[in-house]
Amino acid sequence: MELAIIFWTATVLCSLAGLAPGAAVFSLAFFLAAVKFHPLFLESLSAGLCLVIFLAAPGLLIAAQKRYLKTLRRLQRQHAERKKQLAAAAQNLFSLDAAIASMEKNVAQLTDVYQVTKETAGALRLSDLLGNARESLSRLLPVPRLSLVDLTAETPVISRLKRAQDDRFVHEEAALLPAELSILDQARARPKLEAASQALPNDGVAWVPLFWEQQLLGVLIAETEDAGALSTLSTIAHQLSLQSARIRLYQQVEALAVTDALTGLLVRGYVLNRAKEEIARSQRQGLSCTVLMVDLDSFKQKNDTYGHLVGDAILREVAHILQRNLREVDLIGRFGGEEFFLLLIETHFDQALPIASRLRQLVEIHSIRAFDELLTQTISIGMAGFPEHGKTLEALIEHADQALYAAKRAGRNRVVIWPAPTSSA
Repeated sequence: MELAIIFWTATVLCSLAGLAPGAAVFSLAFFLAAVKFHPLFLESLSAGLCLVIFLAAPGLLIAAQKRYLKTLRRLQRQHAERKKQLAAAAQNLFSLDAAIASMEKNVAQLTDVYQVTKETAGALRLSDLLGNARESLSRLLPVPRLSLVDLTAETPVISRLKRAQDDRFVHEEAALLPAELSILDQARARPKLEAASQALPNDGVAWVPLFWEQQLLGVLIAETEDAGALSTLSTIAHQLSLQSARIRLYQQVEALAVTDALTGLLVRGYVLNRAKEEIARSQRQGLSCTVLMVDLDSFKQKNDTYGHLVGDAILREVAHILQRNLREVDLIGRFGGEEFFLLLIETHFDQALPIASRLRQLVEIHSIRAFDELLTQTISIGMAGFPEHGKTLEALIEHADQALYAAKRAGRNRVVIWPAPTSSA
């Protein structure tokens, strides 16, 4: 009996260990030992049933173990799949976080770009654009310096911002650097059809041309080669180009409002208003100034002989001669017809006399090409000085007109000072 128990114990252990062949061998050995040494198992039904149970137990254990292992492997596969799904979800979450951060950054940049547009909307000169938006630009562009060169004037005008210790942009007074002059040459050489859409790196400096209707208005320059900064610089340059176009349109409308279309001189109303301001200033500060009324001699005869187009060309050329030979502070405008108004600022009429004589001589010796005609033209000038000949603009114009009529009566092509109708030069 002890041998049978040993064989059955070995069978159970093999079953628990998953060793099916060993369990089968020990089960057979257990059966043979039980039958040989205890024939009672074959004679009694209950004893035989016990024997069957003893023999079936190891098989049931092996079957249960197989089911357990199968379930375990299925659960492991499910766990691995869930783990994989969780990792994918975590990756998606990280990607979503990065996308949200990128969107927040883009929104912040768009907000600053909008702020730049808003802040520059009130600028009336190209040179004012950077100054109006320096707070927003300091956040948008992590660069040490930012410059805008205005090319709409006769000479380039630069506006420059530099980053201060508090990380904000402040104005910096400086002349154009050699590198900036080189960039201007490159910008002028670029095709005019190109828009300000891409920043161009140039040895540690990036620049973008500002175009409007195929005309180069300016250049935006930043000290950077960072790819992100280049993209932002292009976006800002595009906004500044739009504002530059608006400023250009404003300047053109303003010029049309105060400029005579034929001669390019100031219109009568505007130049007289300016003259009133200058006379009031001269009165406050005890200064002198002189009014010159200029009229083209025998102009109606040229109009009748050669036609109005030739007459317009003569008017335009005489206006240019007068304007070119005055100081920038002096005023000149078209008074009406072929008559011009001049105000020599801070100039006594004694000093104004040689100036008027020189203007008369320059017009007289100048040959005017009007279509197929080569003509000459003379002018007569009447003068009145403030405050000796009048205290108001109206009085000065009246007295200068009287002097002009005196010059006409005296034979034209001369300068006369009021009130002496015979004074000439």
